[in-house]
Amino acid sequence: MKKGLSLFLALALLFSVGAAAQDEVDYDAEIQESEAAARETKAKTKKRSKVQSMAGKNQLVKKGLVCMETVGESGAVLFYVANGKKLYPAVETTGYGQSNYISLYVEGREYRLNKSGNCKYFFEVDDNSITETFTVRDVAELKAVYKIAKVDPQDELENSVAVNYSLKSLSGKKKAIALKAVYNLRLGENRNAHFSSPLKNEIGGEYVVFPSEDESWIISSDSMNAVEVVVFGDGVTPPKKAVVANKDVIELSTSATSFTPGNSFDSILSYNNSSLGLFWQPVELGAKDVANYSYKINFSISDFQNSGKARVIPAQKSEDAPAAEEEKKPEAEEGQIPVDIEYNDPSKLNAEYVQQLINHINSLEQSDPSLNKMKIQQLQQELDEVLQVLRSRK
Repeated sequence: MKKGLSLFLALALLFSVGAAAQDEVDYDAEIQESEAAARETKAKTKKRSKVQSMAGKNQLVKKGLVCMETVGESGAVLFYVANGKKLYPAVETTGYGQSNYISLYVEGREYRLNKSGNCKYFFEVDDNSITETFTVRDVAELKAVYKIAKVDPQDELENSVAVNYSLKSLSGKKKAIALKAVYNLRLGENRNAHFSSPLKNEIGGEYVVFPSEDESWIISSDSMNAVEVVVFGDGVTPPKKAVVANKDVIELSTSATSFTPGNSFDSILSYNNSSLGLFWQPVELGAKDVANYSYKINFSISDFQNSGKARVIPAQKSEDAPAAEEEKKPEAEEGQIPVDIEYNDPSKLNAEYVQQLINHINSLEQSDPSLNKMKIQQLQQELDEVLQVLRSRK
């Protein structure tokens, strides 16, 4: 009996050990299978990330003195002066161009057309141009085309970029949309005078340009390389105003913002950091309406003003403002909100002009302020800007 019991216990023990061994083997196999699955998942994720990274790879377009680069991370297009084998950033590249952007203002709300502005964008690139299409759902679509060209067909190398915007409303209702384009220029930031214009050779502080024959361009230069933004002339849709100021001031500004000529380019957040802001008049766009804007950016491997190797583009009259009608009140383009008084010639800005604005405002306020509210606001804004210009001349 004892012998039988011993045999039974021995068999039971053997079975228990075998079962335990079997459990241990199964457990190891499960761990190995789990680890293998994790490795496979990690490999697939890594491969997928690599594909996504390649899909968003920045692309360069280079011809003559011009080089452009797409920045998929932020939705920016950067510009460089191609001087020999070196590329010199003409637009600040810090932050992947986040200070180089386009904004839309719709009913007082700003839509920043880059990654931070909650909009979709995609690039189309060929050997001569970059096209970027921005879409703000149910608001608007903007197609920006940057095409490399020559300032003069006789020029040896390509030295200009023609910028064209096509703005389309997606709201289905007629709404006023204002456009702002911002460039964070860096070439002049190591000089006392960051910029220059036809009427002001050295701009070392906040400055407002009202595009006209007399103020047709703004230059940023480091005396070796230069870029020139042409804001008036043939093939250009003149903005209402072009402003150079600290980049934080530009970022917070609209076409109705008042600026103070001579203010420093410094701010609490950024030191010696200047930007150029282009502000166009609001346009009213319906479901099928399209507004088009254009201007030019020229490039040089010498200072435009202080060297015979490059020349400033002479101002030419816009086709929309022929010489014979220079003194007539300009008519608003289709879809554009009309303004009763506009000034295109800075030489006309004087005390008499200021009094004319004040008289016009007073007459509108005395008739019916509620009906004339928009006109009064526009005239008051213009009055502020004229006074700023006059103060800056003293």
